[in-house]
Amino acid sequence: MKNQSVFQLALGLALSLAAGLAAAQTHSVYLGGARIDVRAKAPALEGGPAVPAPGGLLEVGDATTTGFGYVYHATPQWAVEVALGIPPRHKVYGEGFLKPFGQISSVKQLPPTVFVNYHFNEILPKLTPMVGLGLNYTKFSSARSTASGDAASGGSTKITLDDSWGLAAHAGLNYQIDKNWSLVSTVAMAKVKSDMKAVTSTREGNVTRTTTIDFRPIVYTLSLGYTF
Repeated sequence: MKNQSVFQLALGLALSLAAGLAAAQTHSVYLGGARIDVRAKAPALEGGPAVPAPGGLLEVGDATTTGFGYVYHATPQWAVEVALGIPPRHKVYGEGFLKPFGQISSVKQLPPTVFVNYHFNEILPKLTPMVGLGLNYTKFSSARSTASGDAASGGSTKITLDDSWGLAAHAGLNYQIDKNWSLVSTVAMAKVKSDMKAVTSTREGNVTRTTTIDFRPIVYTLSLGYTF
C-alpha cells in the first residue's frame, strides 16, 4: 500500500507538471525589417597575373531586408526560434588598385538561423529582455560580376562563394502590446566565413583569383509578433 501511495503521488506530480508545461507552451510568428551591417574583411585577391600594390581588395556593402520567423515557447522562460528573411543583395566594391572601378560585383545571401532563447522577467511593465545562442547557415547565391568588375579582371568573370556554418548569438527586448501582439527588437551577431573564387575568361585561358571573406555581420531587427 505504501509503494502504491508513493507511485500515485509521483504520477500525480508528473501529470501536474505535464499539464503546466502544456499550458505554458505557445507559438509565435513575426515579421519586420532587418538592417545588416556586414563588417567584412578579406585579404588581397591571390592568383592570376601580378597586381600592383596595395593589391586587389574587396568591400562588401551593407543591406536592408525583410525578416520573419517562428518561435516555440516550451516554458515562459525557454524558447526555440527559427529566424529567416528575404535574401538581400549586397553590392561589392573594389579597394586598393580596384577602387577606381567602383562596384565590381554583387551577391545574395540566405542566412537561416536557429536560436535557443532565454526570456527574463519583466524589467518594466510589459517589457521583457531575452538572450539567445544558436547556429547560423549562410548560403550565397546569384553572385555577379559587373561590367566594371569584368574590366578590372580582364574579361568575363564568374564568381562563387562557399556556404558557411557558424555560431550566432542575439539579445533583444519584447514589448507585449496585448495578449497576442508584441513588438520585438533584437541585435544579432554571427560567425560567417566563405572562400570566394573568381574565374575570368581571357584570350590566354581562364584566370582564377581567390580570397577568404570574414563577414562578421551585426543584424538589427524590429518586428511585429503574433502569439497563438
